[in-house]
Amino acid sequence: MNFSNSFKNALNRPILDADKPYLIVDKLNHNKVIKQYKSFKLAHKVKNRLDNEYGSYRYSVRSVSTIQDYS
Repeated sequence: MNFSNSFKNALNRPILDADKPYLIVDKLNHNKVIKQYKSFKLAHKVKNRLDNEYGSYRYSVRSVSTIQDYS
């Protein structure tokens, strides 16, 4: 991978806020970050509401630290 490709990939990554460690991710839309939350409980509450609006399991909650470990 050359520099231009890696730079382009870096621009496509979401900006992660350390104060809000939980992300709601759209699994069907290439893991697009929907929103960030401070509390695990609130993130799951919003994820469940979004899943109910969609009608099936589409969203997931991920930890920022987990994403940074694997990227």
